Amino acid sequence: MGIKKQEIELRIVSGRIWIELSTMKRQDKRLWYLTLLVLGVGIFGSVLSLPAAEIEKGKQGLAWKKTAASLALMTGDRIVWQFNHLQDGEEKGCPYFHPLATMDGAVLTDLRPGDHLWHRGLRFAWKKINGLEGYWTWPDGEKRWPDKIMGHTDVTAVKVLARDNFSARFELKLNYHPPGEPADLSEKRIIEVSAPDEKGNYGIEWRGVFTAGAKGAVLDRTPIEGEEDGKWFGGYAGLQFRVAGHEKYSTWTVSNSEGATVASKADSINKESRKSLEPLHGKPARWVDLTLDMSDGKTGGVTIMDHPENLRHPSPWHIAAMPHEFHHAPLFTGPYTLEAGKELPFEFRILIHPGQVDKVFTEKQWKDFSERP
Repeated sequence: MGIKKQEIELRIVSGRIWIELSTMKRQDKRLWYLTLLVLGVGIFGSVLSLPAAEIEKGKQGLAWKKTAASLALMTGDRIVWQFNHLQDGEEKGCPYFHPLATMDGAVLTDLRPGDHLWHRGLRFAWKKINGLEGYWTWPDGEKRWPDKIMGHTDVTAVKVLARDNFSARFELKLNYHPPGEPADLSEKRIIEVSAPDEKGNYGIEWRGVFTAGAKGAVLDRTPIEGEEDGKWFGGYAGLQFRVAGHEKYSTWTVSNSEGATVASKADSINKESRKSLEPLHGKPARWVDLTLDMSDGKTGGVTIMDHPENLRHPSPWHIAAMPHEFHHAPLFTGPYTLEAGKELPFEFRILIHPGQVDKVFTEKQWKDFSERP
């Protein structure tokens, strides 16, 4: 396939910009970096930091599948990953990845399971903004609570770039608002998906910058145990991973950067499973990995990394709802108030891996991610 002239020119320009960035203060670097992302320079187009020649090897059989609402990477007749950006407006609510699978076909995510119709693979969703719930559940939750007023999440703009080397870039704008009212919170989001490497690893760089509206934005969640009206499932809001249906795997293993690991065959949430997850639930960590041993003999997993400049890093993680789901949970310990016009950035690196998690590789990826300006 070869490297296009435009790519070479982009890398030369990117290199010059990087030299300039290296002389700046950290705060100025961040401002420049976010500006470059919005302009679409794409300095960090290779999530896994692989040379372009390696990325382009062995891509026979890969193809793009595009619709007005999604982009999917295909290998033969199977979907490797699909990002549902919802540009056509037919589907409402949070954009999401589903399916999200390993290169050999182990599907890791679930979509609208019967217990929670609003769960959508890998997505970012707030729970409460300025006291209004429903951002987590709208619009699917209206079937369960038809009389409840719910906050709306609207996709207002989408740009999609599907590259010849089978990496991709998405730029989105979203508004979070009460029905019929101006946005209490807006977001500019950029997602970069790398091409799969020769071992079948690929990655997602997820960057969102939230801006509070004229009233400001109080971001909140269901209270946790020990608080007034606290619940065992409280504390969640943010990046959510809904796990594939229980019938598709035999064993699940959750581990984190701090050395905690729990492996289980549990196919439902109960007191015993929640007790076993105490070393992980609500605990701060730089990254968390979920690995599934699939019923057909395949093994694969996902690692989610929390950037050092994210709110309350290292964030607690909501793990108690396994085997259904897990969350990056920056509001676990309490709400957060974003003043009118102020910005709140979040950045994540998400790695999809075949087989068991390689912790040496994961720590190298964490180091690269954490040191990025």
